[in-house]
Amino acid sequence: MQRIIAAAKTTAAPGISDQVVNELRDAATTAKTKTSEFFQNLPSFLTRLAIAAAVLIALIFLVRFIRYLIRKTARRRGKPEVIHKDETSRSIIASVVSYIGYFIAVGVFLSILGLDITQILAAAGVVGIAIAFGAQTMVKDLLAGLLIWGEKSITIGDVITVNDLSGTVEAMSIRTTTIRNFNGNVYIIPNGDIRAITNMSRGFKRAIVNVPCPYEENQERLVAMVKEEMEIAALEIEGIKSVPEVMSIVAFEPNSVTLQIAVPCPVGQHWRVERDIRSRVKARFDKEGIIMPHYNYPKEP
Repeated sequence: MQRIIAAAKTTAAPGISDQVVNELRDAATTAKTKTSEFFQNLPSFLTRLAIAAAVLIALIFLVRFIRYLIRKTARRRGKPEVIHKDETSRSIIASVVSYIGYFIAVGVFLSILGLDITQILAAAGVVGIAIAFGAQTMVKDLLAGLLIWGEKSITIGDVITVNDLSGTVEAMSIRTTTIRNFNGNVYIIPNGDIRAITNMSRGFKRAIVNVPCPYEENQERLVAMVKEEMEIAALEIEGIKSVPEVMSIVAFEPNSVTLQIAVPCPVGQHWRVERDIRSRVKARFDKEGIIMPHYNYPKEP
């Protein structure tokens, strides 16, 4: 540094040289002071950093423990719909606790480091105006999640169709809803994207089977035959408590007429009931020698 100052004296013009030398001397003094202060405050800073990190880790574990307690406690036995509503409430509350808990943990971490939270929040408010448009989607998801939870339109365990995606609701948070379809695929849907919901898990489900019948057969005989078979099915198919209703002709197709069979059944069981009804109708038609309409592919020459 002395060489630099000496060089400045020899090369600078009179008057200007003194100014340059003073500025260099001030810069050197400031750098030396800052360096000294840094090394003096380093042990204290490292201590605060270690304490802040320990507190942050402890708070994160506390939040996770509270989430665990919310999910595992207060489980009640009863009807499935009651259990599913309780599970949904616990899932949403756990999600809210996570957001609030992690926010508090970060605030405590910064406070221990000596940062002014008030100034940070004020700066965040200014920055928030700038990023408000970018955060609209998240805010929409959060509000939609609260509305879905409050209205109880869907709960964990429900079989639903949302945005042309069908499956069973596996998890719900304040921001997203997770469903799994029959193939095992998992769909995570932002709550803000949920519009029309088809819920197949409320009250009961109706199993509906359309049976194509040949035009050549007597329709009254076909209806009587199917009704007789459905009376037997009401006694043997698990889950149905009434005789399936057989509606005569519900549609005309190019090569067949359509009979329709409908019966209320437990939620989530309509696929099995429909399969059982189809199997019984096909077996009865085979027994009576009735050939169901089908397309014959032309033989290759």
